[in-house]
Amino acid sequence: MMLSRRCSIMLCLLMLVMLASGCSSKTLPDSPKNEIKPGGQLVYGSLQEPNTLNPLLSDLLATAEVSSLIFSSLIVNDARGEWLPDLALEVPTLQNGGVSPDGLTIKYKLRHGVTWHDGKSFTAEDVKFTWQMIMNSGVNVISREGYDKIQAIDTPDSYTVIIHYREYYPPYLTLFKSILPKHILEKEDINKSSFNRAPIGTGPFRLKEWHMSEALLLEANTAYYRGKPNLDSILYKVIPDTNVMLSQLKVGALDIVTNVPSSQIDQIKGIEGIQVVSTPNMIWEHVDFNLDNTLFQDVKVRQAIALGIDKQALIANVLKNSASTAVSDQSPLSWGYNLAITPVTHDVAAARELLSQAGWQQGTDGIFAKDGRKLSFSLSVPTGHKTRELVAQAISYQLKEVGIQAEVKMVEGKIFFDDLLKNRRFETVMYAWVAGVDPNNFNLWNSKKIPNRNNQYDGQNYSGWRNAEIDALTDQGIRTVDIEKRKQISFRIQDLIIQECPIIPLYFRNNIDVVKKKVMNYQANPTPSGNLWNAWQWGFAAK
Repeated sequence: MMLSRRCSIMLCLLMLVMLASGCSSKTLPDSPKNEIKPGGQLVYGSLQEPNTLNPLLSDLLATAEVSSLIFSSLIVNDARGEWLPDLALEVPTLQNGGVSPDGLTIKYKLRHGVTWHDGKSFTAEDVKFTWQMIMNSGVNVISREGYDKIQAIDTPDSYTVIIHYREYYPPYLTLFKSILPKHILEKEDINKSSFNRAPIGTGPFRLKEWHMSEALLLEANTAYYRGKPNLDSILYKVIPDTNVMLSQLKVGALDIVTNVPSSQIDQIKGIEGIQVVSTPNMIWEHVDFNLDNTLFQDVKVRQAIALGIDKQALIANVLKNSASTAVSDQSPLSWGYNLAITPVTHDVAAARELLSQAGWQQGTDGIFAKDGRKLSFSLSVPTGHKTRELVAQAISYQLKEVGIQAEVKMVEGKIFFDDLLKNRRFETVMYAWVAGVDPNNFNLWNSKKIPNRNNQYDGQNYSGWRNAEIDALTDQGIRTVDIEKRKQISFRIQDLIIQECPIIPLYFRNNIDVVKKKVMNYQANPTPSGNLWNAWQWGFAAK
């Protein structure tokens, strides 16, 4: 999907703080060859067509998906969010000497014998060139976040990359997701290069044909360093209409379709020979309070509102069980998530008791009031997401049962993100963030990140949460290299979010994928590595 510019920037920034140093140096699992019939073409249905195949120049999902087949990363995330080596021989850690004690120097040892699709050798110079290209102000890259923290890159030999950072950057492992070829691009105008439509990579598949508005055909890279993929080819079929996509699924013309709308689940489940794969992703929906509003400055009021929301009912009735409850700001996939944390559960009686303790009394109309002011506020929601709109209305009904009046206010998306949030012109809002495996949420909770004129509206602490302990914890979190210490920092932040309730976490959405039962080795991946992360292992069942 393509995001609005403001929303895209916010999501990209948070995606870049994902998945940092909880590392593994293990390799990808072996493919069970005896269960797979060699060869064949797999048809992958997409609602979207790439606008380029240079992954550094586009934020389209389709570009990311096709590019992940063509290009390789230094390291990747598996379906559980663990780091695995790709072009690197191992994931750099403190323990293996790949990370310096201060976190400012990262060393990658590269694989020998990797070649580009044109037969040229992949070397450390390609990694250094990729960084130089990203940092070239004349190149229209989507983001330089993280790369701009690098001071220099040394390449003492063809298979060693040493990265020197100006300051510690916790999500350093998220960088270098796609390495581009120096020998092709160093003298090109990258913004206009024909390479963007006919790329050369080191990945498991290479582009053979691109029929505009129809499909992209990718053939197996027989020289792939892991060995030839099981499949002969993947046809990435562009079908921009969900109803047409459903029709093609029904007649068996598609082998895999991802990001299926929840509204179509019931129809899809009746199709013979397919399975529905529902995977929690890292996009979490939440309600934010404007803590500068006097209505929400008493924590008991915020806690009462949280108790009045029945998350399980929202998930079951509105989202058709295609979501999982969010307890705090961390995904259960994160190494910074506290498994022992106690979730806030729906309790109307407890919510009313808290309001009574705070001096509120229920009026004849059923709504609580205090000092002549009703417990009534607006819940602003960006337009363009029908499920979110339905959830917001359901929340309004649930809170009315408690004695709280929440009026849903629909706001055009650009105004919502560019004005309402940035200028904090709201009472409460409902929208989504992309969380991640790395628990660094400095940008969300540190008081320096409350957007205002003095800081040029930098940051996403839209609630305006001001807490000295949170400031200290988030400051420590971005400077601490030791994983165990960072984990404890994350645990404490989660505790404080539940105690002080500056926001109400609602749920993590699920990705819904449809896969033919004869397709082997498909592993949905909710991380930025994406669902095609192990496409070289895909194949069709032998029987």
